[in-house]
Amino acid sequence: MRPLRRTPSRLLLAAALLFACRPSPDATETPTKTAENGAQAPAVDPWAAPAEPALATIQAHLAFLADDAQEGRPPGTEADVRVQEHVIAAMEAAGLEPAFGGSFRQPLEVIDGVRLRGGKASALTLAKGGAVDHRLVPFGHDTADAPVEARLVYVGQGIADPSTEGDYKTIGKKVDGAIAVILATSPDDPHMRPSLKRPQSRVIAARDRGAVAAILVDPELEVPYPNHGAYSDLQIPVISVGKSAAQAIFAELGARGDKLPKLGARSRGAASIATPIEPIRLATANIGGILRGDGSTGKRIVVGAHMDHLGHGTSSSLAPGVDAIHNGADDNASGVATLLALAESLATLPASARPYDVVFYAFAAEEMGLLGSKHLVDALADDEREVMAAMLNFDMVGRLRDDTVIVAGTGTSTPWKDLLERSRGALTIKASDDGYGASDQTSFYEAGVPVLHFFTGPHDDYHKPSDDLDKINLEGAAAIGAVAQRVIAGIMQDRPELDYIKVERKASSRGGFRVSLGTIPDYAAQVDGVKLTGVRPGGPAEKAGLKADDVIVALGGREIHNLDDYMAAFGSLKPDVEIDVVVMRKNERVELKMTPAQPSRR
Repeated sequence: MRPLRRTPSRLLLAAALLFACRPSPDATETPTKTAENGAQAPAVDPWAAPAEPALATIQAHLAFLADDAQEGRPPGTEADVRVQEHVIAAMEAAGLEPAFGGSFRQPLEVIDGVRLRGGKASALTLAKGGAVDHRLVPFGHDTADAPVEARLVYVGQGIADPSTEGDYKTIGKKVDGAIAVILATSPDDPHMRPSLKRPQSRVIAARDRGAVAAILVDPELEVPYPNHGAYSDLQIPVISVGKSAAQAIFAELGARGDKLPKLGARSRGAASIATPIEPIRLATANIGGILRGDGSTGKRIVVGAHMDHLGHGTSSSLAPGVDAIHNGADDNASGVATLLALAESLATLPASARPYDVVFYAFAAEEMGLLGSKHLVDALADDEREVMAAMLNFDMVGRLRDDTVIVAGTGTSTPWKDLLERSRGALTIKASDDGYGASDQTSFYEAGVPVLHFFTGPHDDYHKPSDDLDKINLEGAAAIGAVAQRVIAGIMQDRPELDYIKVERKASSRGGFRVSLGTIPDYAAQVDGVKLTGVRPGGPAEKAGLKADDVIVALGGREIHNLDDYMAAFGSLKPDVEIDVVVMRKNERVELKMTPAQPSRR
């Protein structure tokens, strides 16, 4: 990858920000002019021509956040702490107050992959080949002190399409009581549902047919599945093997040279797998600062962006097998830099011109499932939620093309479309009504807050090491920050009634499922089952009587222990065919009937 210019030390940068961003001593006063006859002239409207988010400020923050020195900003690392301190320094320099009592930090714990329990070792031992090099994956099962021993059986790619049985139609019952060897490469069939291709779904398919363990083998990549992400206990041990050890596994199954084994081939002797594992728990934090207004409305506007990215590559990387820093210049150094520049510019206005407080949040662990923003919203007291008038989110605002910015959430409150039309300047707004999406505004929208999400669209560098600083459109990011500032100005000046509208979310046919349930899972919840943060209006879940905070423990006759079980269950569901659903509701087991729907196409 292209080497990046190193930034100054954190202390020097903080000092520079303090000098550049500190509001003037009289910034809280609304200036007036005295006429020649001694009469007071009308006060000048501070919103008439306010300073807009400075391009130089955005560039400085991007240079720090997207530098190789921050190692891709993975949660729970020293680099993560450096990024937190950088954001805090910028907030202090702009004159913001701590948002969490007396602190700018809100600590939280996240789970990222697994590790061996103290003093223990994992093992993969073959009957003929002896010990084989292998890697842990962030799903599987803790074998404790009892390794699993069984013969190997080759199940190909292990795809179990409910309509055809896929590879298992040929294998039959051979996998029962065996260790399933799964070819981890992805099928070429473009029409196959993505949910069936997931490694977890393939493991579950083998487990459901009696496999006692699983080995994911990739003869093309050395690291087919990085040990990152939320841990799921799939009830059988799972390990991965890369290309350097693939042939040893295949030879055990009777293959020669670089040939693949025959489907259903079994080893003559038993192999042994031991995975004495536990989840890795990491400490990270959300960062928040408050820009106080005059307090006249008692309301707050929230502005957010997530700090984290993929480090050297996680299972979310779209450069599989590549161990390289993912700087995430667009995703989402661009959003954090724009947020900080917006805080700086708004802080130059007098407090008397700001009837709303503005709270700026830099979220942790968004890439792991909106964990930081979800934690923040869950921790809010009822009165804190009630004063949130709106939430504006920046996520990937660094690749403006054709002067067009995508703004999601325009249907979540009546005034949004008019405010955006008045605020867009020279930009074109590509609007979407939906308040849900794969970013942090979702956490607030689910809590009843109107939202807007600013986004410049997908690109070929998304979740790859090539998402680097030299590809950022700085002028575009500054222009988007200016649009957001003008939206905030409109709220401050007009004080519109920001009502909350629940937009019916259409299920996309591209999601990989042939049915829609209308459920909204809580990806941050650590429960036995799948907790819901809500259900979509008019969807099958709402019609069946499911509610927010329900925990689904059975779906269509399948036990549900985690999100992987939940996603695998979708493969057996059919539109318009009624199923049983069991939920835990405040410690009570509730049995319901649900009829899945055909996904809406758009």
